[in-house]
Amino acid sequence: MASYNNGVSAFFLAAFLFAVASTPLAHGQTLTLRGLTVNGSLCCTPSGNCPGQGVSGVPVSLNCTIVGVGARVLGSGVTNVNGSFNITVPAITGLILGLPMLPCVVTVQLPLSPIVCPVLNATTGILATTVNSVGTLLTSTLGLVQAATIGAFFNVRI
Repeated sequence: MASYNNGVSAFFLAAFLFAVASTPLAHGQTLTLRGLTVNGSLCCTPSGNCPGQGVSGVPVSLNCTIVGVGARVLGSGVTNVNGSFNITVPAITGLILGLPMLPCVVTVQLPLSPIVCPVLNATTGILATTVNSVGTLLTSTLGLVQAATIGAFFNVRI
């Protein structure tokens, strides 16, 4: 009975959040995004893309193009035991949020340690991937932030 009630509660909470999030703003109202949160995963495959065994302990960087400034590292993180990461950064002047494709990339410096991932140990360069909006807004300690995920990694040889 308890699991049924939890399921029903979760359903109504999700329905409520959907109703609130899909309510249009009144004419002239603006929605201010306070930041960006990016989720992704790195796997021990020749491309770094999943599916595959997640790679833990790998530094990842969020690099964005800022209007009037150029490319800048806005945040960084480290992959967890499953190879997943989450980077949340506050909005800054010149970072255009709210677009389906954001002016950002996530990067991983290669080569990786042979202990961590032998497949990506023999490769040099940088793994890079685009950052794409998932079309949802999340409430965080920053306020409303745009949620995003990564595309497929590709190797940029330097």
